[in-house]
Amino acid sequence: MAEDIALVAINVGIWRRLAVLYPSPATRWRKYAFVLPVCLMNLMQFIFLLRMWGDLPAFILNLFFFSAILNALMRTLFVMWKRLAFEKFLEQVTHLYREIEASSDEFCRNLLAMAVAESRRLAIFNLTASFLDILGALIFALFLEQRTHPFGVALPGMDMQRTPAYQIFYVLQLPTPVVLSMMYMPFVSLFAAFALFGRALLQILAHKLSRIGQLQAEEQRYQMLIACIQLHITIASYVRNLTALIAYIIGAEALIFGGIICSLLFCLNIITSQTQMISIIMYILTMLYVLYTYYNRANDLMIESVRVSQAVYNVPWLECGMGFRRTLLIFLMQTQRPLVIKAGHVYPMTLAMFQSLLNASYSYFTMLRGVTNK
Repeated sequence: MAEDIALVAINVGIWRRLAVLYPSPATRWRKYAFVLPVCLMNLMQFIFLLRMWGDLPAFILNLFFFSAILNALMRTLFVMWKRLAFEKFLEQVTHLYREIEASSDEFCRNLLAMAVAESRRLAIFNLTASFLDILGALIFALFLEQRTHPFGVALPGMDMQRTPAYQIFYVLQLPTPVVLSMMYMPFVSLFAAFALFGRALLQILAHKLSRIGQLQAEEQRYQMLIACIQLHITIASYVRNLTALIAYIIGAEALIFGGIICSLLFCLNIITSQTQMISIIMYILTMLYVLYTYYNRANDLMIESVRVSQAVYNVPWLECGMGFRRTLLIFLMQTQRPLVIKAGHVYPMTLAMFQSLLNASYSYFTMLRGVTNK
């Protein structure tokens, strides 16, 4: 099972215990107990959002909270919907991981170990930062002059600021640091782990290509070249499967996050409270961090695939026969197109695209501010 490999153990372990992945008849109820209360809270947030329509800063802030939790729900429900596809992809990851782990090449095992260490650090940091961020929101609500829930909620015909409704719903929101962290961050961390593993596979491929010139016999060189071609085909399949798995959800999140960042920048322009300004800046940085994690890891994988193409080009061929040269030329042509993860199967996930998203958000913010100032 994928939970047994250190690369994804933390995040897959969380989802397995919540029956999001690998549910059994005895644990299937857990995913409903996990998701349905958050669905109810998100619905109550929407009702509260309608009440804030006349107060633009409050509306935008609560729109951020509503969108963030809706996004967390969307991720979790997407994984539950695509559970079999996720589990099948995790089987592929586990198989490749075990092959490298059992390899006699210490350099390859070290590359795998570095990818594992980085993915585990990222998973722990994401869960910890998310937990502390939401915990801070819970505590911050206690020090406001006006009674306010950490996540604004409302029900028709009920005054949520009166006793005991305020206390009851505040207590009901106490588990949110744990629940929302487990709902929001595993998807981000798993994507990063998958991209890091893909990068490690490409680094292993480049390492094997560099060893071809060290082999004396032409037959050995030819067999190593064939092995490298087979590995490249496997990696290309891995990247295609990863893209097919997450392309649409990543594309939707890019649009959502871009809109949220734009609206928060606009809100930052019209509010006067320093406390709210600090909060909004933190929210913007949170969105930027998640987007940067996606695009930076995917960009690293793309860059490594370009280096593989260069490694193929540097394979010595003058002293080899025509069969070797012909095969090497075909391989070189195959590696000319970098392996790229695409959001929505359209936009390549690179740092250049990340910058374009930020530029687009800022452009919409500038246009909106100009219209408002008039």
